[in-house]
Amino acid sequence: MANAQAQATAPSTMEQLRERRAATKLPGEDLTIAETLRVMDVARELRDRRSTAEEMFRSDDVRIQLREKLMRTAAMSGDHVSEAEIDAAIDQYLSNLYTYEEPKPGFKKFAAYCWIWRTRIAMAATAAAAAGAWYFFS
Repeated sequence: MANAQAQATAPSTMEQLRERRAATKLPGEDLTIAETLRVMDVARELRDRRSTAEEMFRSDDVRIQLREKLMRTAAMSGDHVSEAEIDAAIDQYLSNLYTYEEPKPGFKKFAAYCWIWRTRIAMAATAAAAAGAWYFFS
C-alpha cells in the first residue's frame, strides 16, 4: 500500500498526458544564449580532445603508415633499406619525440633569451637613459 502511494498516478487521458509534458521542464531548457554558446563550446572542446586522444591511441596505425611511407620514399630515392632498419629508425624517433634537451650555451641561446626578455631589457635601458640624462643635465 505504501509503495502504491509513493508512485505517481498515471494520467487517465491523453489530454492530461499532454498537459503534464508541457508543464515538465527539461534541464537546460531555460538557458540564455550565452549559456547555450558556452555549453556548445564545451561540447566542441570535448569532441576535439576525443579525436586527439583517439589519434594518440592509434599509434600502431601511425607506425604502420609511417613505415609504408618511408619504404615508398626509400624506393623512389633508390635507397636499399630493410624494414628492420626502418623500424629501428621509427623506434628511435618515437622514443625521443617528447624529450627535452637543454640548448647548448652560445650566442644563439643568448639571442633567444634577449628576445624573450626584450621588454625588460628595453625598460631597463630606458630607465638607465633617463637616469643618465637627469644626472648629466641637472
